[in-house]
Amino acid sequence: MSSCGPFPSASIGGILVRFEDVSLRYGGGPEVLGGVSFLLAPGSFHFMTGASGAGKSSLLSMIYLARKPSNGRIHLFDRDVAGLTRLEAARMRRKIGVVFQDFRLLDHLTALENVALPLKISGQRDEKVRHHVAELLAWVGLAEHLDSYPPTLSGGQKQRVAIARAVVGRPNLLLADEPTGNVDDRMAVRLLYLFEELNKLGTTIVIATHNDSLVARFDHPVVRLADSGVRVDRPGRGRA
Repeated sequence: MSSCGPFPSASIGGILVRFEDVSLRYGGGPEVLGGVSFLLAPGSFHFMTGASGAGKSSLLSMIYLARKPSNGRIHLFDRDVAGLTRLEAARMRRKIGVVFQDFRLLDHLTALENVALPLKISGQRDEKVRHHVAELLAWVGLAEHLDSYPPTLSGGQKQRVAIARAVVGRPNLLLADEPTGNVDDRMAVRLLYLFEELNKLGTTIVIATHNDSLVARFDHPVVRLADSGVRVDRPGRGRA
């Protein structure tokens, strides 16, 4: 893929993500996250790390508005999300691409149709969509699986389809939850390069991962979750 690849350029201004003393608990259970505060600037690229159970997935779910915090305030795109109507929240989600751990592909659609879905929803022409999606799937090593259905794909192939679907619409914010968990090291690095290309065009990237060796290969800040709270390590500092 070229330096711009299949992505149109875009940019946004202002504060992108701000957490202010945010806590989360499920029902009457203990806090999953407590007193979390951090800021993500537009166009930034952050890894998010922490032990299993530290709350990485829960934190991402609050950013894409799937869960509400128990306490504290969250601002996205210069808005306090507590004041959003249901329609406003739905519109805001369209600016966010998400790579889920469980892929969430539609089994009755081909790989190409799954990836094309965000573009079709936005009203793009079919001929343009097919070329755009085919190029992206080829870049992630799935050129021979455009017409394959998810049940026939391996875990790693499904993961790459899910990643392609998340990035194809050039979201303002991309959240990826363990996006390299089912692929080999070579493909993991290739996928990180794809995220970097997207970031160069203005998309803010947050990648949750437990793969410290992969994090160490790339020069990006790291949001670290631990019992003591959240710490942001700058490139070259505090690496595992």
